[in-house]
Amino acid sequence: MMAARYIIISDSIISDIDNGLLVVDQRMPSLRQFTQLHEVSMTTANNCYQRLLDLGWLHAKPQIGYFITLPLNKQSTPVYPQFNAHISKPKASKSIEQGLRGPFYTAQLPADLLPQDTLNRCLRRASQRAGAKLFSYPDYQGDMRLRTALADHFSQQHFPLKADNLVITNGCIDAVRSAIEITTKPGDTIAVSSPCFSGLLNLLENMGRLVIEIPCFNAQLDLVQLEALLQAKRIAACLFSANHINPQGFCLSNQQKQGIAELAEYYQVPVIEDDIYLELSYSNTTPLPIKYWDKSGWVLWCSSVSKTIAAGYRLGWCEPGRFFDAYLQLRNVQFFGVNNIVQHTVSEFINTGQYAKHLKKLTTTLASHARQYHSVLRELLPSNTKISVAEGGMVIWLQLENMNSQSVLSEALKQDVPFRAGSEFTTLEYYQNCLRLNIGWTIVANEKDTADKQAEALALRAKLVILCGLINANVVIK
Repeated sequence: MMAARYIIISDSIISDIDNGLLVVDQRMPSLRQFTQLHEVSMTTANNCYQRLLDLGWLHAKPQIGYFITLPLNKQSTPVYPQFNAHISKPKASKSIEQGLRGPFYTAQLPADLLPQDTLNRCLRRASQRAGAKLFSYPDYQGDMRLRTALADHFSQQHFPLKADNLVITNGCIDAVRSAIEITTKPGDTIAVSSPCFSGLLNLLENMGRLVIEIPCFNAQLDLVQLEALLQAKRIAACLFSANHINPQGFCLSNQQKQGIAELAEYYQVPVIEDDIYLELSYSNTTPLPIKYWDKSGWVLWCSSVSKTIAAGYRLGWCEPGRFFDAYLQLRNVQFFGVNNIVQHTVSEFINTGQYAKHLKKLTTTLASHARQYHSVLRELLPSNTKISVAEGGMVIWLQLENMNSQSVLSEALKQDVPFRAGSEFTTLEYYQNCLRLNIGWTIVANEKDTADKQAEALALRAKLVILCGLINANVVIK
């Protein structure tokens, strides 16, 4: 069967770019010119350009036109250090006051991307259905209806779970904290990937644990070093993310995930898996966690709805494997369960099919945001800038030779454009020339948006322009 006309034409354009006949930043014909050049309808022209946009071969400049670019996976990406891992003591990074953090700082979504109205309707229905149960102490394992909804939801994503094995928590970081507490003691060493989300390093510092950073480069964790350290009994537990890792955005391969699970079983060392970004895949295909390959219960899988529904709900969960009894006992003694109405609301949201529908729309939007940020950053920063190619999540990791991101941050705070400096993601002396940006907010105004939303997008893009100017100035000064 012959491919559609717009696919044939778009494939031809991609071939011309690959062969150098069309070059990056070259302006493409307008849609009207395109219809005349290729003798096609406006619908075919639109479909052709939309496909090239979706595949990353074009980017649009509002009110100017379409320009050739390269897909993210063909652009220059950050280089990660390879080093010999050694034990270090985490130090809590200096946090910016919550009211001053701004949209680039924290990995979160703006209110307009959250299903507020639907959640409110679910809350009302859940409240009516639960009745007097809402006023009782919650089940300290978690509401059975929610656990069943979560188990069914993930089983449909080809990750089979049992409701009886889940424990509901107050968010993902809370789930991780409990996992650390039952598997290690103060002074123990925990293996983390490098770079590592600053929030996890802060948590480990607060809990009195030491860390050993395992290099993570070319989208792979150095499993050779990890196994050597496990064999030498220098690690009490591991704390890893494997999907849409913060701050890099990539996923470990299934082979790597399976390898980590097998090492945990062989050396009988627990692996705590922080999988909060699991469901934010730009491809709409949810990857599998390390836990999927866990055959003997050494992986404690933690996640949450904080990045997909609402951070303010503070609702997460853990599947603690062989540590279930100890985990549940700790939750019973320390926390007495999780807010009933939130649990009932989320289970209603999942069971009505609204969660799956919301995720599909959200991941498409975040993928669009990733292209927007890449386009602007490539346009405004030096050509040797390296930008992560995220497979999902909501952050971008940027690297630029001779940049001191802490110095840039000092100036950026004066301009009200805070971000996360690379040095916050390590206990070592790496990533000084890196920074992380949240991409949850749009920076491209859409004609269909309200006037307020268009103004917000333009204002945020202006802030990004300011930040790029500060980066450029820092590189020149250096």
